[in-house]
Amino acid sequence: MLRYDNYFIPKTLKEYFELTSKVKDCRIVAGCTDMLPWAREGRGGDVFFKNVVDVSRIKELNVFKFGSKKILLGAATNYQKLFLEKKIRKSLKVLPQVSVWFADDQIRELATIGGNIVNASPAGDGMPAFLTLNTKVTVASFKNKKIIKVKMPLEKFVKGRNKVALNKNDLLVDFEVENTDGYGACFEKVAHRRSLVISTVCISSLAKLNKNKFQDVRVAVGGVCEVPTRLTKTENFLKGKSIDENNIYAASKLDLDVIQSRSRREYRKEVLQNFIIRSILKSLGKTNIDEAIQEFDNKIELKMEGAHV
Repeated sequence: MLRYDNYFIPKTLKEYFELTSKVKDCRIVAGCTDMLPWAREGRGGDVFFKNVVDVSRIKELNVFKFGSKKILLGAATNYQKLFLEKKIRKSLKVLPQVSVWFADDQIRELATIGGNIVNASPAGDGMPAFLTLNTKVTVASFKNKKIIKVKMPLEKFVKGRNKVALNKNDLLVDFEVENTDGYGACFEKVAHRRSLVISTVCISSLAKLNKNKFQDVRVAVGGVCEVPTRLTKTENFLKGKSIDENNIYAASKLDLDVIQSRSRREYRKEVLQNFIIRSILKSLGKTNIDEAIQEFDNKIELKMEGAHV
């Protein structure tokens, strides 16, 4: 059971920092989609917080600014907005796909992108997608009675399993992402169910074409390493190369060493390689993906057999 004495809802960063500088022993929350199940199911025992500070209504954390090159999303943006907002569906195609896999409608209405990233789970769905969007995050702190904002790449903000670059009472404010209108996108994960479940492997990919060549490719994975990461060898190999099964197959083998799990390594490598191929093909706009992969596999097998003749 979760209990508390005081529940505060600041409306601005100024109010938040004034409050947290006076009120000690605070628990900062947003959507509570992790904390409430943890307390309700008894896993946390009899949970009591003297003061709870809900940051979901803070104005600066709810910003949405759309530009031709950059898009600014407040950290309190919920996953349902990523799923429904027309501008996001057009220019950040990977984020609605994350939302579908992330959870059902009720959870998406509450869960925030900031909370998902601050949780810093190795299997978190949000981070691979935001990595492929070349995300920079803004962190706010309070020093000498002044609000200080610092912007940093997402990969530097998340430092490890459940570790982020936040000091006490610091706040993740917003996400600056690249407008990827014109890119194909894919997000998928392997798990026991489609949503409401922790990923075994999750992958995000973006692809932009120039005639029959890869102009830009971005691929990031989670669930197989302590911190979700970009597959830079795969990306660098494909950029500028023609779109064919040989190049995609060769690229899919280059980053399998990111897997850090001690158990089922060979299985995870096989899953990851297949996911890399699958996600790139989907990013290229392949609609009947199972048939496309089967055709892809058949061509690879024929060429491998021909090489042994």
